[in-house]
Amino acid sequence: MLKPKHLALSACAGAMLVAAPHVVAQDTPPVNFIWIVADDLGYGDTGFNGSTEILTPQMDRLADAGVSMATAYVSAPVCGPSRAGYHTGMYQHRFGHEDLVGNSNMGTPTDVLMIQEYLKTLDYRTGLVGKFHDGKPEQYQPWNRGFDEYYGFNNGALTYWVGDNEEEYLYRNDQLVEHEARYLTDAFGQESVDFINRYADQPFFLEVAFTAPHAPMEATEPKLKAFEHLGDRQALAAMISSMDDNIGLILDALEERGIAEHTMVVLFSDNGGKFQHGGSNGVLRSQKATTFEGALRVPFAAKLPGVIPEGTRSDVMISALDLFPTTVKLAGGELDPEWTLDGKDILPVLSGESEVSPHDRLFWRFGAHWALRDGDWKLMRNPREGLFLFNLEEDISEEHNLIRQFPERAEEMRKTWDEMSEAVGPAAWGRFEGTTERK
Repeated sequence: MLKPKHLALSACAGAMLVAAPHVVAQDTPPVNFIWIVADDLGYGDTGFNGSTEILTPQMDRLADAGVSMATAYVSAPVCGPSRAGYHTGMYQHRFGHEDLVGNSNMGTPTDVLMIQEYLKTLDYRTGLVGKFHDGKPEQYQPWNRGFDEYYGFNNGALTYWVGDNEEEYLYRNDQLVEHEARYLTDAFGQESVDFINRYADQPFFLEVAFTAPHAPMEATEPKLKAFEHLGDRQALAAMISSMDDNIGLILDALEERGIAEHTMVVLFSDNGGKFQHGGSNGVLRSQKATTFEGALRVPFAAKLPGVIPEGTRSDVMISALDLFPTTVKLAGGELDPEWTLDGKDILPVLSGESEVSPHDRLFWRFGAHWALRDGDWKLMRNPREGLFLFNLEEDISEEHNLIRQFPERAEEMRKTWDEMSEAVGPAAWGRFEGTTERK
């Protein structure tokens, strides 16, 4: 029985998604899904977003085979809440997951449906390779949250040279890995290829949650040597390049097994880049852990041959929350009217059928940091600097604060944000527990 408790959807958060599943010809194989998630990958650190210092030929290969999205957002500016959002298709605040879990003994409630749990009801084989970053108690572990196979860790970060696993973080399913000699990014790439090879003959969902380029800033010697000319960005570039190589191995495996034509591959980051570690968010302002664009707008590319046209780029606003309903419908499932979903089906956007965002607005709250995007307008608060109002169509870099020029517009958006903040409820743990008051 499907989990029903996606809570009640308020009017201000948008209409329920109840459209019929996408029509798939009877002789078409079921769609496989691979979500490739980078960790702290900056908007400006992929070739398809214009990087010339760090080349990413395999990520660009994916983008060239489909669409790259210039205005793709995540629902939080840090790892854990962002992942809770895209796994459930709803603002993670609805179940209190506003902050990192830390040592709270809390996590995404087990009565909130995750995408992998739903796909299992459609007989998909589900796998997670890499980082999970949800609650620490047993009920929140990946093997109890719908993943048939798991190779990775449930924490914010891990050394890239695990060795004898003395910290006891790395797991294969529910068993500790005694020793991992491989560079962790390479291990995750190879484990992903192994999963594809094992399940190429049946429908599967695989999340490949790389830790690169999140700290610790550790890379292989050959990669470090290749980027020694980049100075402070050397380690970051080396880590991204290793991840890019392994993305290439995943794409190769799909082609070698003859299943690339019916496998949807999506690439995105859990949040923006971090300047301290050499990350670049390109033309976007600021970095991870804020609500400026550099924290929330991320690299995003997707391919599905025959459905998503090759070599396209779109500026339509989407959210990582949209992956849940889009995947459900492409898998031949239905969106239950009892679910609360803040994500929308974005296949019409990815396929080029529509050039209109399915979102009137997007909402963010991370304690005293918050934001609302409404069309081209964005109202946000930074606790150190106060309120900002930007027109992103004219000012993508958020250089010109229009709060004094358009006070009525700002007040209208503030009221909308207040309504949405009250509707999603307070944080359940962490620094922001028990409050929805955001001055």
